[in-house]
Amino acid sequence: MLLVTDLGSTEWLEQLQRLTGALGGKEFEEQVVALLNLLLPIDHCVVFTHGAEGVGHLFTHGKMAAQTAEQLANDYVHQYHDRDPMFASLAKGDCDDLDKIRPLDLQTEYDPAYRNHFFDRNGLIDKTSTVGRVKDGSVLCNFYRMAGSPRYSMEDRVRLERILPLVTAFIAAHFRLVKKPNPNVQDSAAPRERTRSLVHTIIGKQVAPFDRLTAREREVCERILLGYTSIGIGLDLDIAPSSVLTYRKRAYEKLAIGSQNELFALCLDASRA
Repeated sequence: MLLVTDLGSTEWLEQLQRLTGALGGKEFEEQVVALLNLLLPIDHCVVFTHGAEGVGHLFTHGKMAAQTAEQLANDYVHQYHDRDPMFASLAKGDCDDLDKIRPLDLQTEYDPAYRNHFFDRNGLIDKTSTVGRVKDGSVLCNFYRMAGSPRYSMEDRVRLERILPLVTAFIAAHFRLVKKPNPNVQDSAAPRERTRSLVHTIIGKQVAPFDRLTAREREVCERILLGYTSIGIGLDLDIAPSSVLTYRKRAYEKLAIGSQNELFALCLDASRA
């Protein structure tokens, strides 16, 4: 398991690449849970959507039996969503700081019938949620612990707090691609080519805020997102590694960011514009 200080490590960036490559495809749900599990155990993940077309189920992935998980998701969409305090707040527009996690007390915030149907009978013992905005609505992301695992600790929640804005941005981008397929992102494409397509569309074509960068700064940022090392970027662009660091520093300053994770998040935010 990675520590928070390990974000940006080779293992972390390789998983980010796999997740980016899975955007819009069938493997996305597996890859997003794999990314979270690098940091701490997530037993069950369910994502719902909310917008003009009503409530929808985007995906479920985890340890629960697939048939049971699918039935619960269907029950939530068609019968129970308005009894979920997180969804109720979202529907009323009361959710502030949407990309912040919200711990939910199963005993006090849910009515007994809801708690029995979704939690007690199915071995779910703890839950935390976060919300991401998309153009025409929101995605409600729920992360659970099941019997046999400990409840989320304060340290666990701090870990989640660090990465959930990034993860939620990925999920929102995935929803947009699933809802309205992007001809540049085909399920049959190799993950690395899909990653290149997404990154080039956002950065290479000078989509805001990347239009603030020079051509060379954009080239360096593209390769950072594709997982190149400074040496690899230098070889690819035929410039010295020290020049790579200079261009990266200038780009980060112009974008008001300080890390590769923030660069990922900025790229995904730009893709939703």
